[in-house]
Amino acid sequence: MENTVEASGSNNRRTVPDIDEAQCLAYIKENPISKQLEAKQKKAEMRNAASELTIQSKVSTPSGQTELTNTVKSSIQKRTGEKTKEEALEQYRQTFLQVPKIDDRKPVFVSCHTRDRLDEIVRRLGGRKMNVSGLIENLALHHLELYGEDIELWRKL
Repeated sequence: MENTVEASGSNNRRTVPDIDEAQCLAYIKENPISKQLEAKQKKAEMRNAASELTIQSKVSTPSGQTELTNTVKSSIQKRTGEKTKEEALEQYRQTFLQVPKIDDRKPVFVSCHTRDRLDEIVRRLGGRKMNVSGLIENLALHHLELYGEDIELWRKL
């Protein structure tokens, strides 16, 4: 693909170069921006597929057989009405935004970005006495309650 220049007296004109369509398509396919767009599309497709899958934990028993435990269906909650949104928010508040009583405190470190996001959640959805430490306490307790039995089994492996 070479530009040709015609010099005719005082007029300098450029003519349209011959474009090889196959080369253009190859360039587009190998272009990093095109690859990024394809990667984003694949991630979005995988997220949609993952939201419809069932997540299961496999646990080995002493007899050597594998059992499926803690079957959790991961689904996207479709909220159509305002009442459903309010119910979901209230359930979230009851689970994670109740002010916990922490007697024996220890420091926990999180990244600045994570801290900012948690702080925003607490400010917008939590009550006056709620703070990020309380949210992290509630999140950890919920996680341990949900996976406590599995963690004990995994620890013994």
